Amino acid sequence: MKEEFVEKVVSVDHLPNDPMAMPPPYWRSGGAIFHVIDALEALCELLQDLVRVHEETEEQLANFYDQFPEDDESEEGLEAFGEICSDLWDLEHKIKMKAEVAILMSAIEVEASINKFCVYNLHKDIAETIEKLSPGEKLVVASASVGQPNAKANSAYEAIRKLYLWRNAFAHGHCTDRPTNKTLRHNHLISPETYPGVPDTLIRMKNLVRGYLKVQEYLRSISLNSYTSSFSDEGRQIQDFLREIDIYHFEGSTDIYSIEIKNID
Repeated sequence: MKEEFVEKVVSVDHLPNDPMAMPPPYWRSGGAIFHVIDALEALCELLQDLVRVHEETEEQLANFYDQFPEDDESEEGLEAFGEICSDLWDLEHKIKMKAEVAILMSAIEVEASINKFCVYNLHKDIAETIEKLSPGEKLVVASASVGQPNAKANSAYEAIRKLYLWRNAFAHGHCTDRPTNKTLRHNHLISPETYPGVPDTLIRMKNLVRGYLKVQEYLRSISLNSYTSSFSDEGRQIQDFLREIDIYHFEGSTDIYSIEIKNID
């Protein structure tokens, strides 16, 4: 069979205004999605380690409290406590960092997904006019342009809003667990009642990354172009990793907790 020759597009002037006539080469991703997958895969491995290290630390602390009272603040006691907990603290820190990478890259990828949707479903004039809007505003206009005017009523819109707020706080150097609509002093100098720990960080990560998947699902459902209407392999990988993370169940506070592994049907 003779292969069809496709001329390489070297200028945007060669691209059609009609999104349905868009030829190859197809969309080149910025690659944020692969950082999401890498972070989630790393989290699955780190959580396996956490179960073991947490158990070992608890056993060592039980012996520690046989020697030192819980309110002991002597130099010897604090040094011994730090040595016992150092591996656990280091592991918890790595887990929180990977969770933040997954959130940040999901927020970046969600905007990339909306941009891709616009290019393949909206006339060039519309797509380029709304290019500078926020992701949420862009979704509203893009959705209405393909005959779905109620985007704000869909949970995808709220998912974008939450991802966008978290991304902006993080990108502008703010503490993401503190209000950003007040002063810098309030955000950075007023201590929270509780600091973020592994349990609440993982809950936040799962909710926000699943928010990204929710946006993807909505975009597929309203897509007029077959190129942007199919479920991606990357989306399946993310779902699988999130299900694996779901088996770890935490009880207690952000810093003093127990871990139980539960099978999720």
